[in-house]
Amino acid sequence: GGLGLQLPLIVRVPDVLKNRLESLQSAFQSAIQAQGYESHYQGVYPVKCNQDRFVVQDIVKFGAPFRFGLEAGSKPELLLAMSCLCKGNPEALLVCNGFKDAEYIFLALLARKLALNTVIVLEEEEEVDLVIEISKKLSVRPVIGVRAKLRTKHSGHFGSTSGEKGKFGLTTIQILRVVKKLQDSGMLDCLQLLHFHIGSQIPSTALLQAGVVEAAQIYSELARLGADMKVIDIGGGLGIDYDGSKSGNSDLSVSYGLQEYASAVVNAVRFVCDRKSIKHPIICSESGRAIVSHHSILIFEAMSATAPTTPAMNQVDLPFILEGLSEDARVDCWNLSQAAMRHETETCFVYADQLKQRCVEQFKEGTLGIEQLAAVDGLCDLVSKVVDASEPARTYHVNLSIFTSIPDFWSIGQIFPIVPIHRLDERPEVRGILSDLTCDSDGKIDKFIGGETSLPLHGLEGNGGGSSGGANGRYYLGMFLGGAYQESLGGVHNLFGGPSVVSVSQSDGPYSFAVTRAAPGPSCGDVLRVMQHEPELMFETLKHRAEEFCGQDHGNEGTHAALVSTIARSFHNMPY
Repeated sequence: GGLGLQLPLIVRVPDVLKNRLESLQSAFQSAIQAQGYESHYQGVYPVKCNQDRFVVQDIVKFGAPFRFGLEAGSKPELLLAMSCLCKGNPEALLVCNGFKDAEYIFLALLARKLALNTVIVLEEEEEVDLVIEISKKLSVRPVIGVRAKLRTKHSGHFGSTSGEKGKFGLTTIQILRVVKKLQDSGMLDCLQLLHFHIGSQIPSTALLQAGVVEAAQIYSELARLGADMKVIDIGGGLGIDYDGSKSGNSDLSVSYGLQEYASAVVNAVRFVCDRKSIKHPIICSESGRAIVSHHSILIFEAMSATAPTTPAMNQVDLPFILEGLSEDARVDCWNLSQAAMRHETETCFVYADQLKQRCVEQFKEGTLGIEQLAAVDGLCDLVSKVVDASEPARTYHVNLSIFTSIPDFWSIGQIFPIVPIHRLDERPEVRGILSDLTCDSDGKIDKFIGGETSLPLHGLEGNGGGSSGGANGRYYLGMFLGGAYQESLGGVHNLFGGPSVVSVSQSDGPYSFAVTRAAPGPSCGDVLRVMQHEPELMFETLKHRAEEFCGQDHGNEGTHAALVSTIARSFHNMPY
């Protein structure tokens, strides 16, 4: 297009980020007012969901009116959050989670010296000793939180980090030991936040409330023991509806909306605190998936499509097929033809599979030629088509690496909405699965929203008919709700790098939108550098090789120069 960017392409819509932040804030504000809650809500964005510089900067900018902060889970994320929050609201929280060594804790305390509202959340009991020791050396009074390991457990796929055997958090015994150490050090007033996390994609408000009630009880007990408690951090878990079912029985959906979620949280915290006569705490959440998933669309191109080929009835040479078959295989062939005439679908499939298996064994033994084996396959395909009228799914070859751009599909079976994004005035006439560019059998998408194993698609020009749609024969698809985790988890399998990126915002121009940023994806050279290769040296090696083997032909100096130029361009082009 006019931007000169190659597909695949991520289109970011910052206005959607802004809307998600405003909607989340509005939902909590409405619940707080309706229930007479005597404190406020201020969330943090867990940067692990998408660490892209412009995404994080936009969240800090759009969230500044709401004191919206950031959550970090590693030293690089902490440095990123510190830098970005220098331009944020001074009251915004910087929540420090994850494993912490001395350097991490030093950085977190330094952030406090830099007037950032930093909270060090203890995930392991031993971390309290480092916090006490380093804070005294730096003469910094820390703000400390503890992550509680709740008994409330999320039973879905994303609940493995919850419950007593979860990876993170302190048991009640460990929390009491931390309280004692802080008390003995004269630092119990530094303990101000309680954190917990039930798991991502919490399916129902009933489970949510159960966890919040348990955590609020721990919060109240810590206040009773003398800690200067101020914040309850309910972690992540605010789910999104990937498949539109609004169901609490699926990892792809949730049975509530933003307002129901916020109301359930506020009600549970207020109930426990009122019962214990505890001042209502600030409510913090770490909603990442719910904030960034919607703002990003992955656009990619189907380059070709293949369909299973079935021979016509008059092309089947039955005497040729029977000629080399064993007696058992001939019986299967006869039974198959009889079942087909009776339209006994399941019986046909049984005999077809049995016939194929016998023929493969004969082929392995060398008693059946490849022509006869292919003829048997064609016969079985023809019978399957006759008895089962459904058109077999085509394979659409797409300009994409699933491992790089949709890693959650490959790793955990996460399903995302995928649809054609043009030719929308034409009814899709075929069904297909998507096969990516990688040399890996897992590089395909064959599961879709609604439990479907294929996707309604249009035919491609030169690949089974269909209009070119006025896009030079190209066929574009979009994947939605992939703004969380996919970019940060994607690797360089087969040395395919990330996609190009554009940001699009509303404007008063003739098209009502404007491209505010455009960046090409990593080149072949960039991806090679990630794996410690040196593209410049590689090019020189290939250039000298070209001179050695192609440069001696004095009548074709132009060809040699063109060859070297092509090699150079290859290092600068995207891998797709």
